Amino acid sequence: KKASKGSSNNIVYLAGVASPKPVLKVRLETETAEEQTKLSEALSLLSTEDPSLLVEETDSATLLSGLGELHIEIVLDRLHREFGLRVICGTPSVAYRETVTEGFETAGG
Repeated sequence: KKASKGSSNNIVYLAGVASPKPVLKVRLETETAEEQTKLSEALSLLSTEDPSLLVEETDSATLLSGLGELHIEIVLDRLHREFGLRVICGTPSVAYRETVTEGFETAGG
């Protein structure tokens, strides 16, 4: 159906925004099972708001991946301020993105 002049039925589609892949991963722990449930709900909400956050939950751990140390710190601060959660944060690990494309030989073998 054609839209007439002055009609507001013209639909405009915008391209989505691609979020970068996370680079830093930390393990999050809480002291009680009740807080763990709250943490899961809070992280679900935060990852909906910020698609660059990646949350992986297993039986033994909750892993949070973000764009860097500051990004993770902001999420931890929001968990404390907005949800009242004190979270124990593990040592960060960096996702390296290097690939060996060619072989090489060394003098020793």
